[in-house]
Amino acid sequence: MSYTMNAAEFNEKIMKGHFRKIYPVIAAQIVERTGVTSGRCIDLGGGPGMLGVCIAKITALKVTVVDLMPECVELARENSAEESVGDRVDAVVGVAEALPFDDGSVDLVVSRGSIFFWQDQQQGLAEVYRVLRPGGWAWIGGGFGTAELLREIEAAMADDPEWSRKRKERMRQNPPEHFRAMLQRRGIKGVVEHQEAGTWIIFRKPAEAEA
Repeated sequence: MSYTMNAAEFNEKIMKGHFRKIYPVIAAQIVERTGVTSGRCIDLGGGPGMLGVCIAKITALKVTVVDLMPECVELARENSAEESVGDRVDAVVGVAEALPFDDGSVDLVVSRGSIFFWQDQQQGLAEVYRVLRPGGWAWIGGGFGTAELLREIEAAMADDPEWSRKRKERMRQNPPEHFRAMLQRRGIKGVVEHQEAGTWIIFRKPAEAEA
């Protein structure tokens, strides 16, 4: 499997193929931890939108998938319609460093796998914080839901050593302390949770009464 695969091939082979099982699990973990079930959600760098779609299926949230690639935006729209949540999931072209949303307008920002490719991670996190409403949550990073699902995917991708090499390289370049320092520099109170199944930056914007 080549890393030059196009968006449609990526959607079918990866997002709806090998990785299909992880998105409902991650969506459930996010909703259980944050308690956010209504309002507005951004799936940032969401590609074909599978995480956003899974969140929409278990909540009343209106989800906007944001991705750099127009092809992925179109696929996100197709996938949301296919999963019968097209009325609550839309998609737009955009980047983390300049989100096309008003200050304090979003209840939940989720992002799986994209922060490793942001041009300016610190600016991206600042933008996420800006668009969150007081009391809103962010769940950003990369992971596979559970260690068992990670092992399933590693087995499924065993014929593609480049995938494993690139994943390990991203982890080396983005250790938990890297993200913790970034939060501290931006004055964002949050946690960076690192386990076998993944690394997640989790924070809640203080409610106005707490600020």
